[in-house]
Amino acid sequence: MDVKNAFLNEEVYASQPPSFEDNFYPHHVFKFKKTMYGLQQTPRQWNERLTNVLQSKGYARGVFDKNTFH
Repeated sequence: MDVKNAFLNEEVYASQPPSFEDNFYPHHVFKFKKTMYGLQQTPRQWNERLTNVLQSKGYARGVFDKNTFH
């Protein structure tokens, strides 16, 4: 995995702001063309994705440090 580019491939969606709702499609969401650095959920989502991949390959989380795998 290329850790330097980890956040570049993340898909981020946002609901329509109240003052910019589309009357024809009020429930549609926006998909960002580029990941926005600094979003609070980006590191958490990246950690969840990495954890899922490592666990699917047979790795297990450490007992004392949950950020290590063996």
